[in-house]
Amino acid sequence: MKESGWKDFAQSLKWLLAVGRQKLEKFKFWWRGFISRLKETLFVILSGLLICLLLPLICPSLLVSGFVFSLLWLFHFCRFKMLSSRLLSLRPFNSFREWEKVFNRMLSEGEKAIPVLLQILQARRKSDFLLSSEPASLLAIFVFGRLKTREAVEPLIEFLKFKAVPEVEKVAAIWALGEIGDPKAIPALITFLGCLGSDIFDYRFEAIFAKGMTTTKEDFKERLKWEICDWAEEALTKLNSKIVVEIFKRTLEEQDKEALFEIARKYWSEVIAALTNVLDSQPEGEELDSKRKDWVFNAVWALRELKAVDALPKLRRLAKIAGSPLREYCQKVIAELEEFSRLPRAVGVGEIEMANLPAIPDPKAIPTENLPRAATPEEKPD
Repeated sequence: MKESGWKDFAQSLKWLLAVGRQKLEKFKFWWRGFISRLKETLFVILSGLLICLLLPLICPSLLVSGFVFSLLWLFHFCRFKMLSSRLLSLRPFNSFREWEKVFNRMLSEGEKAIPVLLQILQARRKSDFLLSSEPASLLAIFVFGRLKTREAVEPLIEFLKFKAVPEVEKVAAIWALGEIGDPKAIPALITFLGCLGSDIFDYRFEAIFAKGMTTTKEDFKERLKWEICDWAEEALTKLNSKIVVEIFKRTLEEQDKEALFEIARKYWSEVIAALTNVLDSQPEGEELDSKRKDWVFNAVWALRELKAVDALPKLRRLAKIAGSPLREYCQKVIAELEEFSRLPRAVGVGEIEMANLPAIPDPKAIPTENLPRAATPEEKPD
């Protein structure tokens, strides 16, 4: 009896521990959500007050415009929260279970849910100053990916262009574009091939990503060490553009000039954006591993080859924080690009004023050189 009693007690204890862990995870999810929303709310309120207080001191004429800007800021913030609550029935402090229920409901509604979710994404884009990632926008993005929504391709591409959007939401949008499979997304994804840096995910979004991508938490944990460029590489592979990834890697790993101009010929601005993103992977006061050092050095080389004058601000920043010999090489490239930027710009064919050019002679026209010249009034006889 004693032995069976101890077994029952042990089973009860295990059950209590399991329930306790579930409750603790739920509480952690709620608490972190509460803290992030509290920070956002305080940030908006304090920023608005600060603008209203400082503008009269700096320039009284800017008070009205500053007040209007603060109101617009607050409007977009509140609108996104209200849309999340009204259209999705998703309140700020819901647990993952509630998020999962809404997610499953949107999936079951299929195409009927698309207009609502596009509204959510548009409102999120206008409120991109929010400090933390939003479960509501992640829900919309994952539904787009799961339903392979073609109408969402352009909004997702525009969404990725906003630098203030948190990296977690950018990763979700990159994944969704890969799932949808529209080739129009290829240029936008190329820019992220140069985005290095891990530690993207917050604890509370692991379950959301695992559910959104239809994978287990254990499988998703392998992706926690992925960098943004890894997600972009996966998405481009799904879009049958693995060759683009390989060419870009050859550029960064081998200083392959032929590969550089091969990819830049078709995606010039996107390649330059990707290369400048590589420069951002050099943190101030920190040492990079050998692989990243090579990538940053080769990115500077590639920008030099492409005469990428637009990259000068990033190169100047890198020259200030980088160690030797990268610092000296950056200074050399900066000097070359600055000299190149002062050269007169080549005139395009479309900019030439055709009206000022001499007319093309007509081969069938009668030659007039040997015809008698008409007399002028001064030359007429009296």
